Amino acid sequence: MSKRSLVMTLSVGALALALSPAGGQDAPPVREGTVSRAEYEQLKKDHEELKREFAELKKARQAEVATTRPQPQLVAQPQGGATPATSDDLDDIDKTLRELKGQLREVRPGTEKLVIAGDAAVGFTSQRGTKSTFFAGIAPLVLWQPYERLLIEAAADIGISNDDNGASSTSVELTIANVSFIVNDNLIVGGGLFVAPFGAYHRHFDPPWINKLPDDPLVFSDGGLAPGSIVGFYASGAVPVPHGMKILYDAYVSNGPNLETQDSGSAGQLHFDNYSDLNNNKAVGGRIGLQPITELEVGYSIQYGKAGSAGFGDFNTVIQAVDFAYRKEFAQIFGTIDINGSWVWSDVGNATYDRNGQLGFGPVSFRNSRNGGYVLLAYRPTMVHNKFLRNIEYVARFDALTSPLGAPGGEHERRLALGVDYWITPAAVFKVAYEFDNRKNDAGANAFFIQLGLGL
Repeated sequence: MSKRSLVMTLSVGALALALSPAGGQDAPPVREGTVSRAEYEQLKKDHEELKREFAELKKARQAEVATTRPQPQLVAQPQGGATPATSDDLDDIDKTLRELKGQLREVRPGTEKLVIAGDAAVGFTSQRGTKSTFFAGIAPLVLWQPYERLLIEAAADIGISNDDNGASSTSVELTIANVSFIVNDNLIVGGGLFVAPFGAYHRHFDPPWINKLPDDPLVFSDGGLAPGSIVGFYASGAVPVPHGMKILYDAYVSNGPNLETQDSGSAGQLHFDNYSDLNNNKAVGGRIGLQPITELEVGYSIQYGKAGSAGFGDFNTVIQAVDFAYRKEFAQIFGTIDINGSWVWSDVGNATYDRNGQLGFGPVSFRNSRNGGYVLLAYRPTMVHNKFLRNIEYVARFDALTSPLGAPGGEHERRLALGVDYWITPAAVFKVAYEFDNRKNDAGANAFFIQLGLGL
């Protein structure tokens, strides 16, 4: 099981803005790269001195008000011929205090805010052609805000699995490790290992406590057509437009995908776990989304780059996707309708694989064009009086993946999944589902699932 943490860039930005720095705490030891201890202590001393002077002025002002009607411009009775303090003086002092507080907050090292979240899933799978098994996994997510506009994010998938020989093992996979800087309300920039803003599935619907079915659509699963976690730099944000609409945007540059050339069952497929690039050509991509109304979002994504393969060459690659999500409560049906979906197209330059026949499946060449997607429909009777019925959700999903039949592992696969969910809490859901699978070249692999998904 590979579940990427729900870490939408926009939600990350909202969380960072909500986590205001704590004040009035002693500074921990200063690290290299920040101000010195002496500079920090001097700032604290100046801050305390201004606070004392401000308190004295307030006290004098209060005494004056108690004895006589003050002049509007005077805030303290002049002493010994001194120039009277005006309200502008107090404003200047107050402004200086705010600036000093900001300086102290910016230079104070240590942990300003630290949040540990994530998700987990346990369950059971019985699929035709494989042995039934229980499974478990957890994906911790750490959000750290060392400074007011800086957010560090890290997540990992921790799971259990068996190899081809039946030996059990555990796995730990780093899926997120990035740094974001909040420029303003409409722009966040950052870099590192992050969830690709390609389509909406991985960023919005992937985690087991949000995904309404126990497995991923084919096109967004391992071996699918869409990137998951990638390494590079990104910028994202949202811009309000007239009539209550909103435009969402994401852009990124990352290591390019790797092209599989050696495997007899998957030659021609792209691998997006691009922790290091195989060429000097980087992938460039992004997504533009539109929210014409609160209940609806539609989006278009594209990624262009050159897929690399050691000793095989580089090939132009274009991946595109459209997506939509709609959710609304209707009194006529006493409940909420939730519909979302996406379709992905992938085109890779033509090549001849296993040219010399040494790998045992070539030479073979084909037009390397693939596509696939899904549509999910769910209904939950949120307006009925019975609490048990209110927490039940009925789910149906159709998904497909089409790859060239002449390619190694080429297939036309179609699936229909039907499920019933029970929402224990808004972040805990128990799912039961059955999946009908139809394939062009091989026998279908119908499957039965049970899963408990948790948001932590």
